[in-house]
Amino acid sequence: MKRNKTAMTRCGRGEQGQVLILAVVALILVIIAILLLFDVQTVIRGKVKAQNGVDAAALTGAEWQKHSLNLIGELNLVRATGTLISDPFFAKGILDNPNSNAAEFFSDLPKPLTQEEYTLFPEKAEFYNHDGTVNVEKLFQEILRVEKEKRFLDALDGLVSQLQTRISFAGPLIGFGAAQQAAKNNGITYDPDSSDFYIKYLNLVGNEGVYERLTPVFVNDYAWRTPYISMLNSILDYSTQHNDFTGETENRAYGIAAGTKFKFVGMPNLTTNPPSDLANYLGDKNIYDMILAHDWCGLDRLLRLDFNGNWWGDFECEFEDDFPGQSEILPLHIDFSESAETYSDAKESGALSRYAKGGKKLFDDVFNRETPYEYEVSDDVETNEEHDGNKHTYYTFTNITITINSALFEETYNDRDADRRYDLLPHLSWAVFDEEWGTYGEDKQEWEEYLRGRFKQGMDYRSGALAYFEAEQDTVTVTGSMGRTRRGRHAPDIGQVFAGTDAGADAKAVSGTLNRLGNTRAINRIETNAEAKPIGRIRTEDGQFLRPFEAGRMVLPVFTETALIPIALEPVNGMSMTDIDWLYYLTEFVPLLSGSPSIEDAWKRAVELYPTHLSYYTYYVAALAMLSNPDFRQAGLDWLDATAVWAKDENGNNYPLYTNREYNCTGRRGGNGGGHGWRGTNFSNGGPSSLH
Repeated sequence: MKRNKTAMTRCGRGEQGQVLILAVVALILVIIAILLLFDVQTVIRGKVKAQNGVDAAALTGAEWQKHSLNLIGELNLVRATGTLISDPFFAKGILDNPNSNAAEFFSDLPKPLTQEEYTLFPEKAEFYNHDGTVNVEKLFQEILRVEKEKRFLDALDGLVSQLQTRISFAGPLIGFGAAQQAAKNNGITYDPDSSDFYIKYLNLVGNEGVYERLTPVFVNDYAWRTPYISMLNSILDYSTQHNDFTGETENRAYGIAAGTKFKFVGMPNLTTNPPSDLANYLGDKNIYDMILAHDWCGLDRLLRLDFNGNWWGDFECEFEDDFPGQSEILPLHIDFSESAETYSDAKESGALSRYAKGGKKLFDDVFNRETPYEYEVSDDVETNEEHDGNKHTYYTFTNITITINSALFEETYNDRDADRRYDLLPHLSWAVFDEEWGTYGEDKQEWEEYLRGRFKQGMDYRSGALAYFEAEQDTVTVTGSMGRTRRGRHAPDIGQVFAGTDAGADAKAVSGTLNRLGNTRAINRIETNAEAKPIGRIRTEDGQFLRPFEAGRMVLPVFTETALIPIALEPVNGMSMTDIDWLYYLTEFVPLLSGSPSIEDAWKRAVELYPTHLSYYTYYVAALAMLSNPDFRQAGLDWLDATAVWAKDENGNNYPLYTNREYNCTGRRGGNGGGHGWRGTNFSNGGPSSLH
């Protein structure tokens, strides 16, 4: 009996030890779960904070676009309501300018002219002498006065256009700077990639060989470039620091927290000479993602092109040269029109009726389109002389020659003119919306199926003024197992790509540096974006609503609010400020490919010329190396041409019904064709190690 009791006691002790092990394992699992839960909460909280930051940036940028457009619209109303020719403020802008002879030139004009005084022409009878002949001298003096008034109006109109142009530069940039502060106030920190991109853009604007050559010196008499550079520079927060990677001291700008997308003069565009289909593909950033992800469906046409010899050809990096004449960052997308039809269409639409109140009159309510007398004006310098005994030409002041036909006075005096005033409408210009503003068209109904409700009346339009912002933020997790490392997003292991080649040692060194940067910090990347736009509509006399650009495309002060919109609804074109690696790749590595016998040779030249930028190229260089490998291309073609679906005929025999291309790639319903991303690819075993 004692033996049995002892055995039972020993057995109990053994069971107690097993429970302890299970308890420890359970405790470890609980701790891991807690840590994972903490990490998940950290990432979610970081994501929410980053999203709030870019939302605030987008709304702030759109607010300044709204204010800028409304102010430009108010200046259009200065023209449309005749304020331009009756307010002494505008007259002083010309007459009191010490840097011109305008005051002397217009010294004999009333200051200011009122709508009742402007260009009022005498009755026809007042031009006859007692003997029935035409008083040519008086006729000439009246025409000379009218011509001076017209040129005075031209000068005032040019002043308003310059003000509108200044707003189109300053307003969006103020909005961009304010958006950075809004993002920081909501927890977004400095982004090195966007800041580097911004500095590169700032240096490009100041580059005499680019912007001086490709852009005008004046836009509506506004010397825009120097103040534009000053405004760009004021947004930055410069600080000097030591770079541990290069060992050099460098200036860092901490002003940029949220980047945007935009087009700019000097923006690189990848082309080949002669033109090549391959260049069209390789100038598309998405193609590199498809290559590294083995997205055979997306690469179908590319894989079937001719890759013989030096297949990339002679790359050239052409530059965008279409300058908008306004801020390239958060542009308003306005233009200027000298057509009188802009005003006529705006009035006909009913958009101007609400502004013709409080004693104000619209322009053509004072000046009709008829002119009392026809005459000719040229800028040729001529002396006084008589032509054919009828036409008298008088030259009286600089660069104005007036020719009148006194012999045909009865025929040239316009009896249809009722107000005895000259038509001044052609002397006015207008700020108008450009072609980026338009309707959704057929997409409207499709989008209303996805949105929570229908578009509001008069607000269903594509806006040219879009405030798009994106941010990339680092967040530290305890486990370090979620997300991507900071530098891991740039590329696969470039050392493996060039293994066994002359460039292998340099590539291995780059890989080692990237790995140290990635493995010494458990960093996860949070990427967020947001887009907002100014919204407004025009209410007409009959209670109808117009879109902002439907008043003869004239810009009017109709924008009342800003709203966040889905990015897919109105995507912003241009280069992303977070894509500094793509910018460096296009402007530094791609030109090295031209004339290089191999990708390896271009890489070796990049090592010599741009040793501190190699990490930015590796992602795209690895993709080029993979595409250069015939085995890689053949694997894709084999998959595309392989049978995906079999069917049986009436005799029970199998026959191919669809290939992978036909079944999986139609409408992209098959995903990426079963390929793997670059993280699952062994570049040193069957990968693109053959680079020649």
